Order: sequence, then C-alpha cells, then structure tokens
Amino acid sequence: MVEFSLTVGLLMLLVVATVQVAIFLHYRSSLQLAAQEGAFEGSLAGHGPADATATTDALWAKLEPGAPPARISTSVQGDLVVVQAHAVAPAILPVPVPPFTSMPVTVRAVHTIERFQPGSQA
Repeated sequence: MVEFSLTVGLLMLLVVATVQVAIFLHYRSSLQLAAQEGAFEGSLAGHGPADATATTDALWAKLEPGAPPARISTSVQGDLVVVQAHAVAPAILPVPVPPFTSMPVTVRAVHTIERFQPGSQA
C-alpha cells in the first residue's frame, strides 16, 4: 500500500509538471507569433516602431485574452526592426515564493525593413 501511494504521488507530480510545461510553451509560442507579426508590420514601407508595438500588443490581446498585457519594446537597428516582448505564464500550482508565482516568458523577433532602392531590378 505504501508503494502505491508513492507511485500515485510521483505520477501526479509528473502530470502537473507536464501541464505546466505545456502552458509555458503555449504562452511562448503565442508571444513569439505576436512579436513576429509586429516586426513584420513595423518593417513595411511607411510603417515604423509604433506600428510594430501596436500590432504586437493587439495580437497578444487576441491570442491570450485573459493574460496580463505584455511589455513590448521596439527598436530600429540599421535595416532591422527588433521587437522584444516580455510576459508571464501562470503557474498551475503557484507557490508563494517569488520565483514560483509565475513563469517569465521572453521572446525576440527581427525583420528586415523594406526600402525602395531606385534603379534596382525586380
């Protein structure tokens, strides 16, 4: 009977850990998609970093409606638009110790700025 209770306890811990990893990966994937779309939007001719930030924020709100807003920073580095986004994934069993109350998710997306080059061949 003792072996059974230890086995069930370990299996439940494994299930909870697997679910927590799945939640983290889902949040990371959603945030990465939002950042990539924002970088693409900001790289279009006539658009800029403000458009990239707005697109990233709007898409994150649609993908994860119950999540807190992501912190988004957008910059132009040479011919690249760089979008960095930070959010938190919820902990399935939050422990009241600071590192375990939620899991930080950070992503970075880069896209080349579209520029018209006079005299270039298409």
